[in-house]
Amino acid sequence: MDNFMGAIYQFFNHPFFILVGGISTLIAIIGLLSVFISWILGITPLLWRLGIGRWSRKIAIAANSETYNSLRTDLVDSGIFREKNISQISKNHLSKVTDHNLILVHYQSFNVQEIKTMLSNKKSKAGMIFYYPEYSPQEGKEIPCEMAKDISSKENATIVNFRGRLLNDIITTMITTSYEKR
Repeated sequence: MDNFMGAIYQFFNHPFFILVGGISTLIAIIGLLSVFISWILGITPLLWRLGIGRWSRKIAIAANSETYNSLRTDLVDSGIFREKNISQISKNHLSKVTDHNLILVHYQSFNVQEIKTMLSNKKSKAGMIFYYPEYSPQEGKEIPCEMAKDISSKENATIVNFRGRLLNDIITTMITTSYEKR
């Protein structure tokens, strides 16, 4: 039996197998390194932007006082956003939309003209999320087609009608829109 094992060892100890084994090992190591580096380069910018967004990104909530307080509480209670990074835009200060990079708009708090004003004041790099919780086409409660087209024509603007989905859309918008320090 020892003779048989020695013959197998001698067969695979041939220079051809040593060369092929060395090349295969080198290819495997280079492949693993390239996968690791690609993963790091791919995920790091997203995590960086999410971290910056979570820590210092200002979120403006355009809503009446009661709705603003409720939405602010939801955002702070999620543990993702800091209370000091959340501010309100009221009907009297619609031009403040230009000062923010992430705006959450409670649709029912404003009339059509005010919403159009906010859309026109929005910077192209800014994210704008329209929250319309009472959306129900069966009951005739929906955003008019013309307004939906106006919102859709703006970059980084979306409509959401579920409170649970709202947080997800804010985080997605926070990652996808650029962050610029002031």
